Amino acid sequence: MIKISPSSLNSFIECPRCFWLRYTKNIQHPDAPSSTLPNGVDYSLKAYYDHCREQGLVLPSELEGLLPGGLVQDQGLVDRMRKTTFGFDVAEDIRFQGALDDVLELSDGAMVPLDNKTKGFPVKEIHWTQIMQMSGYALILRENGFKTANRAFLVYWFLDHKTIDFSDPLHFRVAIEEVETKPEEVMQKIMEAVSVIKSDVMPEQGESCQFCPYRGIIIP
Repeated sequence: MIKISPSSLNSFIECPRCFWLRYTKNIQHPDAPSSTLPNGVDYSLKAYYDHCREQGLVLPSELEGLLPGGLVQDQGLVDRMRKTTFGFDVAEDIRFQGALDDVLELSDGAMVPLDNKTKGFPVKEIHWTQIMQMSGYALILRENGFKTANRAFLVYWFLDHKTIDFSDPLHFRVAIEEVETKPEEVMQKIMEAVSVIKSDVMPEQGESCQFCPYRGIIIP
């Protein structure tokens, strides 16, 4: 079973050649050291949301008045959606799957993705990869039979050194960005990615790929 996630689909969009090499030749991008702080904050936020759910709160106090609807209250359902195996079969041997942070239930019963992002500064713009990620989650919800809407919400938790309160220097500020999701576009990209995986022909490299130029270098 070949498993594609929203993040790996973004890598296909960035560079079909690197994507093909990963899935057909098991040639990965080199690993690089990364901070574990964002992951730690992510786990803490999920635990906080779960605590709010347990207390019967519609939303965490920091998000009240900033989001429509409320957190899905079924903890078992949320736990299922947070697993990396949450997804659907595109074909007999292809699965599209991804773990959601959380889900909002709107007043009409529609389920929309909610994703936490940790930053060290105020948000300037939404990156296209985040839009595709949210669109992928929306598609997964739809294909699992949930009523959906073409929208999702990014919750940015950030520190602002310009307005720091020295009595509480690590206090996170919150900014909300609504995203118009495009599940049909994601489905189209999935099918294109599947075609690339099943081809014996190595595709062209992405125009802005930073890895492919090094593949042809022979080190003496």
